[in-house]
Amino acid sequence: MSFKSNKAALPPKRRLRVYARIFLEGEVYIHNEKALYIAPINNISAGGCFVDQLNNIPEGSEVKIIIKSERLNNPIQATGVVVRIEKQVRKGSAIEFTSIAEDSREAIQTLVYENKIQDALKII
Repeated sequence: MSFKSNKAALPPKRRLRVYARIFLEGEVYIHNEKALYIAPINNISAGGCFVDQLNNIPEGSEVKIIIKSERLNNPIQATGVVVRIEKQVRKGSAIEFTSIAEDSREAIQTLVYENKIQDALKII
């Protein structure tokens, strides 16, 4: 079963962050029907990711992505849309998932949950 997001259809000012994000080391393979890009991932949530150093795919572009990280048992495959490009302080692109397998979304949510527990244990 696949998870579909309608959030991408909202105007940019009305988008709300629904899922918690965590920093994740790894690589993202991005294909936009014209070229294949490989860039480092910065952060991820069950709703999308931020890709460092990638700012040459136009905002609004639909992309197919594969995310690989040592913290993931299996690569995450999804389709998404570039919703923001940053070229100032940090350089990169925010990609919102428009379709992602339920098990992939759950794997991401599990990572976020584990990260929250680790952060909570540091406080104690």
